[in-house]
Amino acid sequence: MHQTQLNASTALHRTYSRWRSWVAASPLRTMGHGALVAASASLFARILGFCKEIVVAAIFGLSGALDVYLLAFVLIGMPLSILLNAVQTALIAHLAAGHDNEETGKHFSTTCILTLTLLAIILPVWLMLLPHLLPWLAAGFPPDKRQALETALIWLVPYYFLNGFNLLAYGALQAKRRFLVNGLLPSATPMAIMICVYLWGASGGWRVLVIALTAGVAIESGLLLVLLAQMGLLAWPSAFRSIKAISLASLALLPGTLVLAFGPLVEQAIAAALGEGSNAALAYGYKLPSTLQGVLVTAIGITALPYFSAQIARGEYTYCLYSLNKLARVLLVGGALLVLPLSLFSPDIAALLYQRGAFSVDATARVAPVQTAYFIQIPLALVAMLGIRTLAALNRNGLLSLYTGLGMLLQALLAYAFAVRYGLSGIAWAAVIVSALMAISAYLSARRTLRELSR
Repeated sequence: MHQTQLNASTALHRTYSRWRSWVAASPLRTMGHGALVAASASLFARILGFCKEIVVAAIFGLSGALDVYLLAFVLIGMPLSILLNAVQTALIAHLAAGHDNEETGKHFSTTCILTLTLLAIILPVWLMLLPHLLPWLAAGFPPDKRQALETALIWLVPYYFLNGFNLLAYGALQAKRRFLVNGLLPSATPMAIMICVYLWGASGGWRVLVIALTAGVAIESGLLLVLLAQMGLLAWPSAFRSIKAISLASLALLPGTLVLAFGPLVEQAIAAALGEGSNAALAYGYKLPSTLQGVLVTAIGITALPYFSAQIARGEYTYCLYSLNKLARVLLVGGALLVLPLSLFSPDIAALLYQRGAFSVDATARVAPVQTAYFIQIPLALVAMLGIRTLAALNRNGLLSLYTGLGMLLQALLAYAFAVRYGLSGIAWAAVIVSALMAISAYLSARRTLRELSR
């Protein structure tokens, strides 16, 4: 018996050693291994996140309180989406290019201080501007619901700063290829929301969801601080001129992230005009597809940028071109095979997941077509993310901003036109079309640039 266990252990060790040797023989395989680890690690958090949505759906249904929370969440996140998407991308590309831990820690700390200071300056301006925008952004909300929305925004201010720090911290983890913890730590927030919603129920309205969200993000911040300290990345900040490269790259990306941040806002505004529960129905239709995208698209995003940044820093342009072409084919075909059965059985999936408690048959009928469209978006989003991250590694940030800006403008126009003609699902189909155009544009531009550099 003991000999059998010893032989089995030896066989497993040999298999693992062969796997590691096979992965180490190719940088592309190393990236694929990193993507697999990232996807596997984030799967737990995504499953928890989706379970959280099921719990919230059973308790809140498509209620007005959920509409208030969802729109407030989008609105308070606008400055974060604009600034942090740009800074995080620039930070990852800079740190992944190769620096010692002390220098990396100084650059990270300096970037954090500067970014959080900018967020503090932007917030009061944004909060003063919002009451003038709400008549348009929340056109379908009655006065009492609009007042609740303004109050919810104030309650979300702690979340605003905590999440700003978290996004930068996750960027540092991704640059250092700490994909396992990067995927596991976000599970704290959905767990906190499930516990709070289960204990308090719907009696507290949107306040329960806001308190739970803030508590979960605060737990993430604490864990990230401990981890960054262990990695030696909480160094004393240096002069702001030391992060000039990060600042310039962020500024080049800002026009694109500015327009990109308005995408969810425009969708929520259009949905709000379609009647009670439309914001919640749009959100539920996106939940399962976004869970899959969170595992797959995010795994590609967090591994492709440090991978291509490191390869380009070493001048490996030909190998980068080979990697780009091969990954694009695999992602497009694999993504299509994944979403085909999901799209066909979307109504049954929506009924199975949500149709209980306050979530009625009519609510399922509203959610299913939206979910189908977002399923179809997944393979296109995978290729788009690959192209976008490659362009960012190539420092083609101006071109990336142009593509993003034009794409979001087109998506807003299509979402409005399709919503008028086809209803709520038209908003989702607008996103599908723009994802396809973004995938084609970003991939072809990255391929052309790498071809020129490899000559």
